[in-house]
Amino acid sequence: MKLTASSRFPVSLHPLRAASWFGAVFFVLLTLPHLASGHALAQQDVPPEAESAEAPAVATPAKGAAAEPADAPTAREKELLEKIRKLKAPRWRSFGACQYDWTAWRLSAKGVRTTNFRCGDPPITGNVAVFCPSLRISRQVADAQWESWRLPLSLNESAATGGEDQMVANLCANARPLPSTASEAPAQPGAASQPKATSPGPAKPAAKPAAKPAALPAP
Repeated sequence: MKLTASSRFPVSLHPLRAASWFGAVFFVLLTLPHLASGHALAQQDVPPEAESAEAPAVATPAKGAAAEPADAPTAREKELLEKIRKLKAPRWRSFGACQYDWTAWRLSAKGVRTTNFRCGDPPITGNVAVFCPSLRISRQVADAQWESWRLPLSLNESAATGGEDQMVANLCANARPLPSTASEAPAQPGAASQPKATSPGPAKPAAKPAAKPAALPAP
């Protein structure tokens, strides 16, 4: 049987169809990456305003108004605050084995500060005097005479009255200085200074007694 030209044509078209099919598949494979990259670029090109519009807005708490600084205290207020602090302080303050009545300090005209003290158990009571310009103290136990002025004793120097140095330092460091205070303490804290001896002057002649009038003669 002899093949004619019309019978060979369909056979020649079969490879062309196959080639066109493979070409279409190849074209699709080439275009898929471009489509994917275009989709990604489209997602990246979304404006940030649109993304922020979709997100729920978070309200930020409003900052409170800054507290106004308190006015600085005046000199009178500082004085009253210091007085309140002293009123709250304990009455008796301990230094070593002795206690001192810290609310009963008295100031004399000569700058001597005195108060009550008690030491030991049973307590020995009396008065103590402090002269801050010379940092010396004197004590009066019970009804005895005032002692001579001396430097305060430390804990190492006396087990009975040691701590006097701490008491004097605390008192004089916080006491207000007196502008007209003498640098020397008086002879005794509780007594007036002794009068100065004066040189005797020339002796005055003794006055003669007045003569009695003569008795009148009897009538």
